[in-house]
Amino acid sequence: MNNIDKKRYIWVIISAIIQGLLLAVYAVSFTGPMKFAPMTVIFLVPFVFWLSQEHWGRRLVNLLFGLTAVLLIFWLYRLWSWYSPAVGNFEVMPSQKSDLIRVSMTVFLLIPFFQCRIAAWSWKFPYSEIFFQFCRNLFLLFQASIVIAVFWGLLVTAGLLFDIVGLPEVPFVIFNPLISVPLSSITIAISISVAIKHPGIDSLGRWVLSVLAWLLPFFSVLSVMFLLCLPYSGLKTLWSTGQASTLMLLLQVGTLILTNAAWLDGTKSVFRTPFLNLLAKISLLCLPFYFVLCVYSVGLRIQQYGLSTDRIHAMFLVIVTGFWGLGYAGAVLLRKWPSAIGRVNMASVLFMAVIVTLMNSPILDPYRLAAFNQAQRLQNNEILPDEFDYIYTRFHLGRYGNQVLEALARDGSEEVKKGVASAMAVNASEYAVYLLNNIPPESIRREIISAAKVLPEGSKLPEEYIDYFVEEWGGNSGTFQNIETSNEILFMFANVERGEGNSDLILFTQNSGTVYKINNENSSIKPEFLGFVNGFFEPSEISSQEFSTSEPEFLDIKIGGETYQILK
Repeated sequence: MNNIDKKRYIWVIISAIIQGLLLAVYAVSFTGPMKFAPMTVIFLVPFVFWLSQEHWGRRLVNLLFGLTAVLLIFWLYRLWSWYSPAVGNFEVMPSQKSDLIRVSMTVFLLIPFFQCRIAAWSWKFPYSEIFFQFCRNLFLLFQASIVIAVFWGLLVTAGLLFDIVGLPEVPFVIFNPLISVPLSSITIAISISVAIKHPGIDSLGRWVLSVLAWLLPFFSVLSVMFLLCLPYSGLKTLWSTGQASTLMLLLQVGTLILTNAAWLDGTKSVFRTPFLNLLAKISLLCLPFYFVLCVYSVGLRIQQYGLSTDRIHAMFLVIVTGFWGLGYAGAVLLRKWPSAIGRVNMASVLFMAVIVTLMNSPILDPYRLAAFNQAQRLQNNEILPDEFDYIYTRFHLGRYGNQVLEALARDGSEEVKKGVASAMAVNASEYAVYLLNNIPPESIRREIISAAKVLPEGSKLPEEYIDYFVEEWGGNSGTFQNIETSNEILFMFANVERGEGNSDLILFTQNSGTVYKINNENSSIKPEFLGFVNGFFEPSEISSQEFSTSEPEFLDIKIGGETYQILK
């Protein structure tokens, strides 16, 4: 092993250890500064280094520094957009997952351009080199995923063996994130380094591509049949699945992947018969139809519910995939196929990079677009004031969300101003606990319970009982699991225990009914748990149904003609 290889391997291991430790600390940090660490830098830069390490030298260092600088600029803007003086801290912040996925996709598609640039010392190189460099990166990551799966299988086996022989401390140490995550990073880095030196990786990649290519004719038949069936089944059937956009997006992505496997760099096709070539081309002509259906599907959701960060990211995927599909279909129609595949791929990757850059700026920032769109819908009476999510806007849309709330507090109706005031009163630290344990802050719990309906009509829940249930909920009581609004709770005063003069209170949620013994003469005495009502309820519907009781130790209750038992 020469000195360059030794130096390279040392830096590979060092970068893997640093990445693993930072990822481990991030994984175990529920709050604090590590939650807003630049995850795109921590995750992507080491991977790019490992995949490009054979180009060791000054140009590789410049590439890594340039990539780090761009990712840090993206991160600094995102940090600015997340932080809001109205919240005052970073205890509550949006997830970095969407940014990480979006940027990772773009970097892994762009990095072959720069790897070829380093290898050729020029920007003049054929598309075939870019294509096969991308395939090589893909298969290096694929084999690394197999190695890491085997590695974790061995870790689990070792942990079970040590546990059997009475050494449970060893598995506890092994599976500590500060140990297991750096070991995983080192394993991935070494597996990529070893595979790069092995000449068989390129042969394996070409073999896998040739196998995938033969799936394209079958995929083409499926794609065409799906479109032909739509006029008979109708779009309503497709929308009723709730996964229409996802299914059609997967069909498009599958077609794009298999098309590249079949035509490689555009100089030849694995298919030797004109019929198979024609069948494959027909699937490319289907891509624009899927694009239009996806735009319509996502657009329909946006029209109904407005923009959200998730819908913006869905539209991003639809537009980028559609751009690719339109390029392929256009090349077929203009009889430029398959020679145009390289130009379409390069144009699509650059288009994707531009969109991602704009999404990491104020121009197409998903948080800004979602915040202002939802506020506009509220002002246009497209949603009611009590349907607007003030809490989400304040804590999940960052600086832009809080700008929207300030504008609503200044110019909104009284009901809107009340909603804004309630959201602004929520303590950020308490809300961070809510995100961690799914327990709303005390002010929200109190507001929901106080607004819940109480039967019989005209009854009112004593303040002491409200305090009791707020405290119960804060103790992570399963009774209030997944409760978000007061419509999901109903209180009912009723006598369901045998004997005269008994007083009981039934708390209905969608999951269950809970019976408490109460003292009518002294509400300061806390309710006493008696049992559960066995059944599944819709609290919002109970008030309109007839209520009665019947026999045994506890009187069974009847709601809308249905009998429910009370179980201790």
